[in-house]
Amino acid sequence: KLLSVAGLFRALTACEQHLCVRLLPDLPRPPQSMIENIDREYRPQTKLFRPDSESHVAIDATDDWREQDYEWIKPMASNNNVRYRFNERDTAWVRANVAPVFEENNSGVMFFDHPQLPHTDTTRRFVLLYNVEVGGDDAALTFWRQRGHPVERGRGLAVPPGQDLQMLDQVKGPVDCWFLVAASVLHSVEGVSERRTNLQVSFNELPDRFKHLEQSVWESTEL
Repeated sequence: KLLSVAGLFRALTACEQHLCVRLLPDLPRPPQSMIENIDREYRPQTKLFRPDSESHVAIDATDDWREQDYEWIKPMASNNNVRYRFNERDTAWVRANVAPVFEENNSGVMFFDHPQLPHTDTTRRFVLLYNVEVGGDDAALTFWRQRGHPVERGRGLAVPPGQDLQMLDQVKGPVDCWFLVAASVLHSVEGVSERRTNLQVSFNELPDRFKHLEQSVWESTEL
């Protein structure tokens, strides 16, 4: 049985006192070589991105995502930020130290150079993140609920500010640890004053390593 997002919320609340994110300080930190090899300045030109590209994938509509390989992925509707896929060495490290099975075609390094709208992810249900740069002292991962809607939403939504949003949860940083996010809840990073860079490991089903979260399942998607 797949863990429902609501079930994850309940487990996260009990374990870390955060509703939509779980801090995982016991997971191994990325090796320094992985961090040092990130090119934090290069950004591909927008004209390179196309839905049918084998290297620079554009997802201009939710149906454009076909779980294909890519080197870079174009910003989604909610932001102007890009990410690139892990290389073979970094993928092997994640397999050996974090999770043996994950969405390898959809995991890598993301740069937050621009603000983002509250959104749900298009390509995954859960994502494990590690901040290389947090985006400034006030940068905070923030989760939202839109009034009149369930907590868990469809993929690929972007909701402008002022659309009856109420904050559900917020965590600054996090710094120096992996953290697991329920990506089908509206979320954004608020208070960013400088570039934010993180490693992203994507899942559509939680791996065995995190199955202990299933011991508390909350059936409702409402808060």
